[in-house]
Amino acid sequence: MGTDGSGGGYSLTEIFAIKFVLADIVIIAALLFAGPIYAVAITALLVASVFLVWYLTQRVESSDDADETPVERETVDPVTTLQDRYAAGDLSEAEFESKLERLINANERAERADVETDDLSLER
Repeated sequence: MGTDGSGGGYSLTEIFAIKFVLADIVIIAALLFAGPIYAVAITALLVASVFLVWYLTQRVESSDDADETPVERETVDPVTTLQDRYAAGDLSEAEFESKLERLINANERAERADVETDDLSLER
């Protein structure tokens, strides 16, 4: 159990299996020592906690997926981004021309200085 090679601990299935074994022990103890009403209440809490753990794991997985950068954004160059903004009407023709000129000048200066320009953006 828990040795999947990633060093990340137990899998979600193993956690649920352990949780259910422990829950059975607690419910049986509640039946023996406290009575059926307490056993039903504990069972309801344990079932609610299972759904809560499932919800939180789904939420964490979806937020991890959202943090990853899409491949399309990595391949779009600044000139294409500038053209898209101009086509969408976000920039006037004068703004487009000045930003394009600034981008060309920045690329030329970077090439003369032997600087990689892949990580540069249009905005300061």
